[in-house]
Amino acid sequence: MTKKTKFTLEEVFTPSQPASYTFVERKSVDSRLDRALRTPGKQIIVYGYSGVGKTTLLTNKFKSQNISTIITRCVSGMTLADIVKDAFNQLEVFFVSQADKLEGNKIGGDISASYFGIKASISAEVRDDNKLTIKRAVELPITPQTLAKYIGESNNCWVIEDFHKIKSDDKILLAQIMKVFMDSSVDYPKLKIIAIGAVNTAREVVQFDPEMKNRISEIEVPLMSNDNLASIIEVGEKLLNIVIPSNVSNKIIAYSSGLPAVTHQLGLLVCELNNVLKTHVSPKALEIKINTFDAALDEFLAENSDTYKAIYESAIKVVHKRKSENPKDILKAILASNKENVTVSDIKETLQLQDRNYKGNNLKKYVDELTLPTRSEILRLNKNSNSYYFANPFIKAYCQCTLRSGVVNPATLLKEFRITLNRELEIARQAFIRDFEE
Repeated sequence: MTKKTKFTLEEVFTPSQPASYTFVERKSVDSRLDRALRTPGKQIIVYGYSGVGKTTLLTNKFKSQNISTIITRCVSGMTLADIVKDAFNQLEVFFVSQADKLEGNKIGGDISASYFGIKASISAEVRDDNKLTIKRAVELPITPQTLAKYIGESNNCWVIEDFHKIKSDDKILLAQIMKVFMDSSVDYPKLKIIAIGAVNTAREVVQFDPEMKNRISEIEVPLMSNDNLASIIEVGEKLLNIVIPSNVSNKIIAYSSGLPAVTHQLGLLVCELNNVLKTHVSPKALEIKINTFDAALDEFLAENSDTYKAIYESAIKVVHKRKSENPKDILKAILASNKENVTVSDIKETLQLQDRNYKGNNLKKYVDELTLPTRSEILRLNKNSNSYYFANPFIKAYCQCTLRSGVVNPATLLKEFRITLNRELEIARQAFIRDFEE
């Protein structure tokens, strides 16, 4: 096969799809995933922050090892019945009414009479072949064993994306199904459930079923290192035959905050503004103009301002009003500390400046909530230092702009954003220099 030499911009920088040509391996994660995939019966939970590259990692692994999958993408409030229905729709489960065997790609079998509380609710369909009649399963009662059998016979792994969005009660049932899949691996060695979720996803499964503790491989996909983010840009340069000046690539890396999705988005915008829509055909690489980064950043902020607004509003939503401990109070205290990373003690001290009687007995619980998907992961926890920081400089700048003025006027948001972002990056740069000198 002829090696591809020309690429479109959208093939190289892919902010909304798994990266293929610019995929960068992370060896420690890659080796753990390989081991889990090789181990029969081992169920896998891949977790990490949104935009960190979980789906890209798995997509490239499945491709390189020729692993067949059915993929269920969860949305908020989805039930276990919903995801089972989705799996069965993809498998196209049929039962044979006049013969024992079905030729073709459909999966045949007997319908179990036992019941697990799940009904697939699949529409009826009848098909006549030369020597048999098959019917698509309708209102099929299904056990975990039957589910494992059908997926096992199809030689697929079952990938469940955004597992954390499933209702809590149904996560208990899914933990039980994982146990059955493990037992069924005796007959189907490649059978696995691979659940992709946010931080703490694996902990939830073990919490619901402690027996799964040693039967699940918990694989965290961490934030990308600056070197890995630089590799994405370097590969993109080679594929598009361009040169991105170092001060532009350094800014892209700094604003990305460990998220490859942001690197891809900024890389895409910088190329668009330089009219690079495909591989530059010339012996000499095209040099990207330095001054186009600011325009790319403006476009990025304008394009994502609604997203930051949604994250902020989700984070500060008040369910039960608490004195000095509402989400907005905590975010204000973190910003007022003027530190890149803050501890619970730092936040408590700041809150006590406003209320001398504040005790802060439950403060850690409420700060930890801000790291969860229910609060749009607006904060992250550094486990080594037990300190907290904003998920990225964009959302931190948005919070500062909004909390400073109460309501951000869309007409002035971009200007405020740029000023605040530049200040945040300078603070981060100075902190890096201090750490290096120490």
